Amino acid sequence: MSQKQEIILSGIRPTGRLHYGNYFGAVKTFLDLQEKGHRCYYFIADYHALTTITERVDFYRQTIDMLRTYVACGLDPEKSVIYRQSDLPCTAELSLLLGMITNIGFLERGTTYKDKMGKLAANENIEGNPLSFGLLGYPVLMASDILIVRANVVPVGDDQRQHVEMAMDIAQKFNSRFGETLTIPKAVSRNALRLPGLDGAAKMGKSDNNTLDLLDDPATALKKIKGVQTTTDPAPLDTESDEPDDVIPLLPASLGALYRLLHLLAPKEVYLDFVGKYRRGEKFYGTLKTTLAEHVSKFNAPIIERFNAPDNNEESVRDFLRENAKKVTPVALGTVEAVRQAMGIGHSLYRA
Repeated sequence: MSQKQEIILSGIRPTGRLHYGNYFGAVKTFLDLQEKGHRCYYFIADYHALTTITERVDFYRQTIDMLRTYVACGLDPEKSVIYRQSDLPCTAELSLLLGMITNIGFLERGTTYKDKMGKLAANENIEGNPLSFGLLGYPVLMASDILIVRANVVPVGDDQRQHVEMAMDIAQKFNSRFGETLTIPKAVSRNALRLPGLDGAAKMGKSDNNTLDLLDDPATALKKIKGVQTTTDPAPLDTESDEPDDVIPLLPASLGALYRLLHLLAPKEVYLDFVGKYRRGEKFYGTLKTTLAEHVSKFNAPIIERFNAPDNNEESVRDFLRENAKKVTPVALGTVEAVRQAMGIGHSLYRA
């Protein structure tokens, strides 16, 4: 008996060029799922990117650059349905409809909103609530992203699991009130690695200026890696294991980031050799950095080549975005029309 085809949805905000945290945290999972024969919807969350802006940002250009990098990494817009959130305007319509049955108190329990409010409460100079409706309503829009394509599997990191659970709650509430209309999704772990920043921060992030990027040329990669702080002399490791999950937490944070990357990119014996050097208290940080830079450049080289290929350009990205919008739109409209009918306003009589 053949395995049931899952309908999988995942999204990522348009951040422009991708870094190693993006790759090992999301893109690698996308590639794995693509090759398993599931129906994969991957969208660029450009509506979500607007929730906290205070001035114009060229999200269109960042989207193009990011999707060229996706393609360079191996994501295939013919195997996976890759589209822009804003090219599916009925997502906003579904968000409006679902918002009609979603309580403010429910939204205020969202961790992202609560965290922002907590920081504001600590600032005596801020009066009232300056947060946007978009931020408060983020879980409803995310629920719409998921429910509109009838996804039953949503791979997420731990930071987004609550939002998928909120989508499940919204769908269950809708079905309870109006009849079985929406597919109830389930959140599954990406089993993805949360890569630390080069500064030793818990997460690699563009806003923290601590990234190693997939399009970094050899000179740039070497400069970034040489700039990582490694001034602490090797100390005894309180473990006999050489496994990275046992060793790396015992290292100084920024040095641990280098070892994590080395384990991901280099042959196992290279990683083990440098663990041995640390155990023996050798002077080796310079060699560690140049060795890692060589493996980074080797990993980046085919991605850079494919990114710059003549057939991977703005027009090619626009072409597949248009074609994939055509694929996802009938599915999305079917969901929205079913929701309208269930709520009692009936099918739309005209759509431009």
